[in-house]
Amino acid sequence: MPVKTSSAIKTPLSVGILGGGQLARFLVEKGQNLGIETWVLSDNKNDPAAQVTNHWVKGNPTNPKDLAEFLKNISVLTFESEFADATLIQEVAPPALQIFPNLSQIKTFQDRFLQKTLLENHLVETSPFLKVSDTKELERAGDFFKFKYVLKKRIGGYDGYGTFIVKNKKDHQKLVETITDFKVGYIAEAFISFDYECAATFFRNEKGQTTHTPLVFSKQSQSKCDYVFGPIQHSSFNKMKTKINSLMKKIDYVGALTFEFFVNGNELLVNETAPRVHNSAHYTMDALSQDQFTLHLKSVLNWDLSIPVTTRSKQFCMVNLVGTNEHPVIVPKNLSGTLYWYGKTQNRNGRKMGHINYTSNVMTSKNLLKLAQSERKRFKL
Repeated sequence: MPVKTSSAIKTPLSVGILGGGQLARFLVEKGQNLGIETWVLSDNKNDPAAQVTNHWVKGNPTNPKDLAEFLKNISVLTFESEFADATLIQEVAPPALQIFPNLSQIKTFQDRFLQKTLLENHLVETSPFLKVSDTKELERAGDFFKFKYVLKKRIGGYDGYGTFIVKNKKDHQKLVETITDFKVGYIAEAFISFDYECAATFFRNEKGQTTHTPLVFSKQSQSKCDYVFGPIQHSSFNKMKTKINSLMKKIDYVGALTFEFFVNGNELLVNETAPRVHNSAHYTMDALSQDQFTLHLKSVLNWDLSIPVTTRSKQFCMVNLVGTNEHPVIVPKNLSGTLYWYGKTQNRNGRKMGHINYTSNVMTSKNLLKLAQSERKRFKL
């Protein structure tokens, strides 16, 4: 007699992700674990996220026709990157489509000046800043910051791209002579001589429930995340958490929101924010009871966030694997940590190819990081 079968999940939820990189890849995989139907719109079937879903749609997120067709398949839209074309999405999105974070917030966080203004308006500590729209304003910034400042593109800059560090009057004069096109717009921020950098990711659903990851030490190399370890403590973090949760409530933010901080003695200053899952929280895939990708999806689907997020080990760390040439990567055997390979088809200098997570209940954070760094050296990147 034939065995009757039925779908395990009768009406799976459909979540669309704009972008096909490694962040989208992990959102897809964690969504599958939650019984969610995850759709991806990207250009290439070999993109990291396209490799792991049956619902990949070939198309360009900036093409109105491609985007409109993609949005018909989903009930919730979220983002791998904050650099989505919010205006275009607004024009072609079906009325019933839920979008998190909302498009107004995407526009705010993709613009460094609007982002910093939002923080200032909600009394979240950040470095002093000025808008720079022309040569005159750039010259004013030099005087205002006594020729010690960081100039950043308002939109499109990340991992150090579109960022210029000015340490003296000579640097400033050179920058004034170099930059002639102000169409994209810039923001000048005070140069902060910080002790170290750290990060945490916060989550909120439509019910107003919130949770967050632990504070972690974050080390940058050539303006890219090199490694993180934790958990760490800081005397101002509880005060900062209260302010961040208040900000998220007041703007009705839904989803993951990552904060990168400068530590200056007893002071925590927000350096940058990102309205999405983040490289600095990749360790959560092994170190926490719930990882950042699961928490983001639960947030945008308005699922319960009241279950406490706990650490699975006393110490943890994550090291990034970043390409240094265009040769195929040789992956060593017998790693102590857990390797996450992004499935990118081409290696190149500066490209994030994967990461490794380490956890321990017996090793100090210093020794765990030392182990991670020594194993990373075995890769031919």
